[in-house]
Amino acid sequence: MDFFFIEYRDPIFGLIVLFAAVLLVAISSYALGIWGVKDENRSIEKFVKKFEKSSGLSQKHKNMLLDLDIDINSLSVLALTFAKSGDFDKAISVYLVALEKSKDKKEREFLLTSLGKIYIKAGFLKRASDMFLEAIKLKARNDEALRYLSVCYEKLRMYKNCLETLDALDEQGVIDKAEIAYTKALILRDEPMKFDEKIKGFLELSDDFEPLKRMALEQFIKNGEPLSSLSVFPKLDICKDLMFRLKEPVNLQDSEFRQFFKSLNLIKDEIEIEDFNLSLFKAAKDNGINATLSFSYFCSQCKTSYPIFFYRCPNCVRLGSCKILTQISKDEIENSMPF
Repeated sequence: MDFFFIEYRDPIFGLIVLFAAVLLVAISSYALGIWGVKDENRSIEKFVKKFEKSSGLSQKHKNMLLDLDIDINSLSVLALTFAKSGDFDKAISVYLVALEKSKDKKEREFLLTSLGKIYIKAGFLKRASDMFLEAIKLKARNDEALRYLSVCYEKLRMYKNCLETLDALDEQGVIDKAEIAYTKALILRDEPMKFDEKIKGFLELSDDFEPLKRMALEQFIKNGEPLSSLSVFPKLDICKDLMFRLKEPVNLQDSEFRQFFKSLNLIKDEIEIEDFNLSLFKAAKDNGINATLSFSYFCSQCKTSYPIFFYRCPNCVRLGSCKILTQISKDEIENSMPF
């Protein structure tokens, strides 16, 4: 009986079976890969169709871009050109066309992330977050998409979602602790809790993000609390606009604060005023010239100017990039705080 099944003990037969099994696995993997790509393509196409209603490009121009042999890089450059000129609708339309044309996973990941950033600038935060989430589906460790997704959640006041996203970045070791501290401070700011506990929380978090000391100062001013109770003041560079509106000097153990309040004639001190604008302002006041200090705010990263203070630049979303510029101007009554 064994004679009829001797081939099962033949080494050559065993190799044939092994190669057959490997070939079967390879064919199955290939088939699954093709099916997966087709399914991914259908998913992207379905996703893109949700955002196709745009006043940017006419259908004629969309069809032209789809039909012409234009690579993805060229379409991206075109979209960025529209975005830089402020024509976000057209930039969005071009990116959507590029998404339809692209079959490469890395290209789609890049396009979805880029499109999300355009949606942020255009003010469509929910759509932006959808784009970043779709990009993350293609690559879970997409640092850029995760960063911008956290910004979307922050702007949408979805702070817990923001923290979860930042935690994912923290696990990858690619996030600044300042981002986490700032988000926790935003949660703390909205929490109904005792004033002293809230201030203590801000000051503890300021170890990772220095400007949170300004947030604590803002809370003191907003709630009418005596500033003598504030244990730690921010650097003058990030709060001089707030100090200018005070009627009494504070934090006089700091030489910069003493110089500042001397320029306002709130103290008499022998200290020399080093800042040119402040010394000029004091000279103007001493000579009865109707002058005041005005403040402007600009981002040290993208150089965009704004009329009020910001912790995160609305344009480039860089955290802690606000610089306060001081100018001497004609005296006008201004009682509002810049926050």
